Amino acid sequence: MFTGESYKDVWKELPQDWLEGLNIKRQVASSIYDESVNKYGKKCGGSLEMWEQSGWIVKQDPYGWFQWYCRFYQGRRTEDDERQIGRWDRCAGEKGRWKNNLIGKVVRSGCAFDNPAVSPVVRQTLLHWGYELTEHDYKIGAKRVKK
Repeated sequence: MFTGESYKDVWKELPQDWLEGLNIKRQVASSIYDESVNKYGKKCGGSLEMWEQSGWIVKQDPYGWFQWYCRFYQGRRTEDDERQIGRWDRCAGEKGRWKNNLIGKVVRSGCAFDNPAVSPVVRQTLLHWGYELTEHDYKIGAKRVKK
């Protein structure tokens, strides 16, 4: 691991109600990426090595953006907040790369905004970033799509 340390049971810092109904061993604490637990059943994202080499993993949050976000949501504030918020914004914000990529694909497909058959990998990527396309966001974004 990036920090040179071994981590165990880090998920226990999460509020218990966030974990209700989840299979901890399979859905939260597995060391193996299992795309079958993903909503869209697709693998997305890069390897841990790629994330570390890109400088996107920092020592305070060795599990990356998700860990940072959980801690931020619970009130923690750090010098890394601006960087992480910017990363999210570039992915799923108003002009976010992946959000607008999905909107474009939906527009060109002629399908409904929430049709899971339209780009399930991008939809899963967005879910990994805590975002799911809404009809409101779709309508706003669709106006900017060149057909």
